[in-house]
Amino acid sequence: MNANSPRLDSSRQWDSDSQRRFWNHWDLQHLQETTIGREALRRGEVVLSLLRTLGLQRPRILEIGCANGWLAEHLQKIGSVTGVDISDLAIEAARSRVPGAEFVAGDILRLNFPDGCFDVVVTLETFSHVTDQRRFIEVVANVLGKNGHLILATQNRTVYLRNSRIGPPAEGQLRRWVTRKELRGLLSSYFKCLQLFTIEPSGDKGFLRIINSRKVNAALHRLFSEERIRGMKEHWGCGQTIIALAKKLG
Repeated sequence: MNANSPRLDSSRQWDSDSQRRFWNHWDLQHLQETTIGREALRRGEVVLSLLRTLGLQRPRILEIGCANGWLAEHLQKIGSVTGVDISDLAIEAARSRVPGAEFVAGDILRLNFPDGCFDVVVTLETFSHVTDQRRFIEVVANVLGKNGHLILATQNRTVYLRNSRIGPPAEGQLRRWVTRKELRGLLSSYFKCLQLFTIEPSGDKGFLRIINSRKVNAALHRLFSEERIRGMKEHWGCGQTIIALAKKLG
């Protein structure tokens, strides 16, 4: 980890109450029907597509960081769904939105689900906000049954450090981004990584200032389609979101 990477401040108390207050406020701002952004919807589409490729028959799905249930609503069409979120207000909204699923308010690191009780764990952009990422991976492995799968989307530190739109964390917002290499390493103790790629090219600082410049994009458009250009940048690791599909070891 280099000197510029975000680190947890050991002097700060990352208590559940401050995190809950932050996420209650954030969800009210960003996860209403009219405010779920295009990028979040793209992440959801990619996760659903990966889940369908597994060919599972009505799998037991745990979504960690389910927010107001906007993705759980789609996951329920594939299997039975349990959602977890630290925001109690989001969980109330999720219960109203997806009455056929089960929702639990709390920190996944403090909840006690039985071992092996899920077939798939799905988590979108929650990994960078947990206090102990190694423990998070261990908990996920424990709740998955034999041959269980994890589909994880998280912020790409390589891109987020080079994006001028990203400001400092707010009060109660725990934030630790990872690179693709770091994520692969964290997964390796409990999972075999089947796919690991990035989506949604972004960034306007450092080398990304050049890659995403108008001049470079104009030159690329003379040779390739917009979809091909986006695909190349995602393949190069320039997408702001890392997506991992992993299978439990053993």
